[in-house]
Amino acid sequence: MIAAERNTFQSYLEKHNEANWAEVLGKLLPFIHPVDQLATRIWFSFWPLKLSRSLHQAEDPQRVARHLLLDGKYRLEEQLDSSVEFLYGARFWPDVKRAILTHVEKNTRPEGTSLERRIQQVASQVSSEIRVAEAVVLGITAVGFMALQQVGIEVFSEAGGRPSTRPVDRRIPEEVLRTRCAESRPGLLGILHRVDRKFVVTFDENRKDSTFKVVRGQDLSMASAADTRDFKNQDPRRIAGPIPAQCRSAACGYCWVGVLWGKEKLSPVTPFEKQRLRHFGYASVESEGESHPHIRLSCQSRCFGDVVLVVPPWNGVLDGRE
Repeated sequence: MIAAERNTFQSYLEKHNEANWAEVLGKLLPFIHPVDQLATRIWFSFWPLKLSRSLHQAEDPQRVARHLLLDGKYRLEEQLDSSVEFLYGARFWPDVKRAILTHVEKNTRPEGTSLERRIQQVASQVSSEIRVAEAVVLGITAVGFMALQQVGIEVFSEAGGRPSTRPVDRRIPEEVLRTRCAESRPGLLGILHRVDRKFVVTFDENRKDSTFKVVRGQDLSMASAADTRDFKNQDPRRIAGPIPAQCRSAACGYCWVGVLWGKEKLSPVTPFEKQRLRHFGYASVESEGESHPHIRLSCQSRCFGDVVLVVPPWNGVLDGRE
């Protein structure tokens, strides 16, 4: 692939802003397999284009990072492959990356075809090559195109390819969905004491022992803090429990999470939480009118059932500092 071809396609992608991408994702979501519909939305929320552009267009990225109060691992280029681990389609990530790079190489004049159509074309190609349903790889393909726009073709092509910490999982999508839907049984004591019933919160679907218990009506942040295992070695922001936290009053933004499954089992988002999500820049346009959005602040989210979460590797204040 010659430099001119790369630059041409990169310029094509750079013309797409967050509004364009929101429209593209809105058109694609109905065709993404249910196993990855929320996961795809979460990835786009975890890695917003405004974060990437703020850092890449700055003369002094470190100064920008300090201004935005960024903490944790906030550079996508440093964790491109691991960033997709929570998607079911991550198991096909190497195939998707190769297909995207081939698409870039063959399309020296990318104008004239919509971005959503290009994503569908690559997903269809991958589907045919590895014999999986197109719906299963459509979400991870959309992620791939957005990642390519943010990190550039050089980084995209040089990254390792397969998420390094993801164990081999042979389950089909329907089996994953059934596992998520399997509500924990309360038992006799749980039936007799429904107020004290405990639910299971999974914070990393790909690792064993990545759960903690939450009492009915308890907020996720407080329940997480009761997990006394040492998580600081994994992430210094995890000072108490698997979900990072500092204030537990929606002042810091550390405890934001993606709700991969069971978002309707959390308390409805309040006007205050909505305002804080906008302040931190975590809220997405398409979720503005939702009573149970896919991105929540753990300290503001009371739990009434089993849920599956994804913990982002960074936090900051993207909009409230402008």
